[in-house]
Amino acid sequence: MIKTTVVGNYPKISSDRSVPNLRNALNNFDQKKISAEELERVYQTTIQRVVREQEEAGVDLPTDGQIRWDDIATFFARNFEGAQINGLIRFFDNNVYYRKPVFTGELKLKAPVSGMEYRTASIHSRRRLKGVVVGPYTLARMSVDEYYRDEERLVMTLASILRQEVLDLQAAGAEYIQIDEPFLTWAPEGLSLANRALTEMLANVRAKKIFCLYFGSIKPLVPHLYDFPVDIFAVDTVSKPENLKLLLETPLNKGVVAGCLDARNIKLEPKSELSFIYEQLASQNRSEVFVSPSSGLEFLPHSDAVAKLKWMVRTVKEFNAGASRPVKAKTRAVAVKPKTKKKTAEKKAVTKKSKTSVKPPPKKKISKGRKKRR
Repeated sequence: MIKTTVVGNYPKISSDRSVPNLRNALNNFDQKKISAEELERVYQTTIQRVVREQEEAGVDLPTDGQIRWDDIATFFARNFEGAQINGLIRFFDNNVYYRKPVFTGELKLKAPVSGMEYRTASIHSRRRLKGVVVGPYTLARMSVDEYYRDEERLVMTLASILRQEVLDLQAAGAEYIQIDEPFLTWAPEGLSLANRALTEMLANVRAKKIFCLYFGSIKPLVPHLYDFPVDIFAVDTVSKPENLKLLLETPLNKGVVAGCLDARNIKLEPKSELSFIYEQLASQNRSEVFVSPSSGLEFLPHSDAVAKLKWMVRTVKEFNAGASRPVKAKTRAVAVKPKTKKKTAEKKAVTKKSKTSVKPPPKKKISKGRKKRR
């Protein structure tokens, strides 16, 4: 059976104008128009709404929507000693930007924050939530290193720090923890280093570990990608359609998440197209199979993000129920109507008439004086 999940972030601003607007609240807080307590109430209301909307859509494995995240890098880096947050830079090939962390001293974690966020969101959820942490390789590549000046040393240091966040999520009750490493699709030469960092980061972690890649092809990463110490591989199959075939080549003892709904396009995918992908996923004997948007949904307007989630859940439910699978045509017995007495009598009359009305030609008489010709 196929299940549904999301990659991570979710639109913070609702299309419903009657609910609190987080962006306005943040601006008012910066201008000292509201207190920290008032801002926190808006945060809590927004998180509750986001969790509820995912549940109402029917998502099997939702997240907290990453409402407190500005992006995947600064949410963690701003909690490091020895780090500063610098100016804006473009986030991959999207029309959004993030603030680049700059490491100016020895990095140390002030205190884990992921577990607290998970607990807060879980209060509002009737379903288990998925925890999300940025990967050490991606965080290193998205930052400026002015202290270590050695990529391997920096990545392994970040792995040690981020391990504390993973353990904090596990202690908070997270059964699934996703590690985002999108930079590997842009810089595949770091595959071996990323594997070693992840091995240290996830050692003896009991929660199911999801390794998530988006915004690029995984072709340069396979087959060595399949050696990573994780339970589930999540891959964007929209930006590079070739990724679906490569995802299906993952060892059968690993779960998969196919990011087959475009998270950067408001258009809903044709049902036939999704059913074709679902059929391929369901044909394999895996313990866990999910589908999801190709990346976080924050790129979409709120109403379109909700519509995308509902469409994903609807098509998966129909497929699981068999509504979208091809049904073999069954041979139907054609009922033969019994002949009525009237029609039978009419047919007999016509037959009798045809037999009596047609007479054979008369035989010619041969006179006695003439011999019959031979």
